[in-house]
Amino acid sequence: MRILQLCHKPPRPSKDGGCRAMDAMTRGMIQAGHHVKVLTIATDKHPWLPEELDEAYRSETRIEAATLDTRLNRIDALSSIITGDSYNINRFYAPAFEGLLIEALKREVFDLVIFESLFTAPYLNAVRSYCDGPMVLRAHNVEHLIWEQLARESSVLSKRIYLQHLADRLKAFEVNALQDFDAIVAITEEDKRHFESLGCLCPIFELPFGLDSEEIPPESSDQADHVFHLGSMDWRPNIQGVEWFLDEVWSEVLNEVPTTELRLAGRNFPENSFSGAPRVSVLGEVSNAWEVMSASGVMIIPLQSGSGMRIKAIEAMAVGRPIVSTKIGIEGIGGKADVHYLIADDAAGFAKHVIHLLQNGSMAKRIGNEARQLVFEKFENNRLVRDLIGSLEQHFEL
Repeated sequence: MRILQLCHKPPRPSKDGGCRAMDAMTRGMIQAGHHVKVLTIATDKHPWLPEELDEAYRSETRIEAATLDTRLNRIDALSSIITGDSYNINRFYAPAFEGLLIEALKREVFDLVIFESLFTAPYLNAVRSYCDGPMVLRAHNVEHLIWEQLARESSVLSKRIYLQHLADRLKAFEVNALQDFDAIVAITEEDKRHFESLGCLCPIFELPFGLDSEEIPPESSDQADHVFHLGSMDWRPNIQGVEWFLDEVWSEVLNEVPTTELRLAGRNFPENSFSGAPRVSVLGEVSNAWEVMSASGVMIIPLQSGSGMRIKAIEAMAVGRPIVSTKIGIEGIGGKADVHYLIADDAAGFAKHVIHLLQNGSMAKRIGNEARQLVFEKFENNRLVRDLIGSLEQHFEL
């Protein structure tokens, strides 16, 4: 098939889990023999860097980009309160990208259009004007849930009111969008149920994040001697989770294992953030995330809010590292608690699990081995994408 893939940020170079998920989709479709065209929005946070793309990728995807200014604009934010629009969504609409999109639709006929995330939904009407193929929204999260959770947990009244306003506007847009597309692709079973509860009547398919078998490094089975967190610090739920871990959990871990260390890796750490905490190393953005995950650590996912799937969890499991997570942090992975990972939502339970893994090498190795096997059985990317596209072809008789 001829497939148009619209992205709200460049899939490459990979900057975060969203980039990885979109790139996995692209790779899976190309591997299955489909002709893919990628159009992407670029932003200050996720810039367009064509010089970092290899020639084979550029040739296979014929990728093009338009740069948008999505930075916070107080006047636009205030205007959205008056008009009732979703400021989160409006930031991703620009005539420049719509023009790029229309030109591509005039040049080519596409059998299927995949909209990556709710933030590409403002371009749906323009695409429908030039394309008769099915319009499919691939939802990376249930977006409004993230903002509802952030609003509930804000201690500042004015901020809580504004965050709730953003969540309400985003929910209204999201509910309407669910009725406008021909199909939804959810990243987890939990998200699929949320969309159904919001009244989504179109077919909902599932596509979790997948890995190509050849990209997975050898198993890391060294005795766990430190704790690590990997995640972008420009995403509020990650900041919130690390702050909770440091405030409520870390001292208990150090009481029992005083020689251990917490390593924090990811993009966009605020200057001097977390550096004053005892035995904490802020690695910041790393050139090779696999090296962080393959080292002899216990991964923590202390998320208190969020939706969708934690891609770094799958990657850490793939190399055989044990994980301690909240329930939200491990959503969509499947598997079993105490077999493939450990779960705790309270500080005492979280600390207990981390301590056990640091002190019990055989337990950590067993959980890591089971986790790695689960990834090979359940998250092979080419099979996942092939099955999804096959289901779409069958449903829409393409």
